[in-house]
Amino acid sequence: MAVKKKRKKGSSGSPGCLILLVGLIILAIVFVIKLPDIKKILDKTDFLELVRKNNAKQKEDSPSAPGVTSSTLGQEPGKKVQDSVPAARDSMPPTQKGDDHKSPVAPAVEDTTKAVSGQESPGQPLSSPTTVEPATRESSLYFVRIGEDGQISRHEVKRRIPLSDSPLTDAIQALLAGPSEGEIRSGLVSLIPRTTKLLGIVMRGNTAFIDLSEAFMYNHYGTEGFLAQLRQIVFTATSFSSVLDVQIIIEGQKKDYLGGEGVYIGKPLSRASL
Repeated sequence: MAVKKKRKKGSSGSPGCLILLVGLIILAIVFVIKLPDIKKILDKTDFLELVRKNNAKQKEDSPSAPGVTSSTLGQEPGKKVQDSVPAARDSMPPTQKGDDHKSPVAPAVEDTTKAVSGQESPGQPLSSPTTVEPATRESSLYFVRIGEDGQISRHEVKRRIPLSDSPLTDAIQALLAGPSEGEIRSGLVSLIPRTTKLLGIVMRGNTAFIDLSEAFMYNHYGTEGFLAQLRQIVFTATSFSSVLDVQIIIEGQKKDYLGGEGVYIGKPLSRASL
């Protein structure tokens, strides 16, 4: 009877081993199938890199790390640890030189690398970048308004222009660029041809010699249009106290008349002459 019982126990144990073996095989198959997903998850979470850094840090923090102990450095009793840092750097293998910021014996180097990388110490608020607005000056520009009856009237506008060493040049350039959107909505226009370019300005005493491109010679509004565009230039230039009158130059040459209508520009023009 005893023999029969032992055979029953042995036969009942084999199915359990078989089930365990089948389970391990299934687990291995699932692991192989899911291996790429597991690798992707590990790469995304940097788990392996964190494990390597943790192991490296534990090795460096260990008192038996090469080049750190007082016996390896040849440190004398009572001598400061910082004094032996150069010797420890020279005794390190080539792959460890330059990594002093990771060594526990060189805290000063570690603080320096943090300062260079721009890391803030805990509790210190981040400094926000300050924006510096460019300096500007107020200039008077002159545009015109054309009424329903065709009458052309002159209007002064105040414009903030970036500050530079050539305020008169900046003002004339802004005038040639035309009125702003807000000024256009208020009915202001410029009768200076749009393609007119400023070629240069020279001051001789209180007279500004303003050199303009050939496009300034043409206007579709006749004599009144020529007079209006001259007033725009002359009034804008003479808004500076150092300018009393303006001599118009076309492509580097002095002209006697503007356009075919015969508006005389052979001499300096002032506000009173227009």
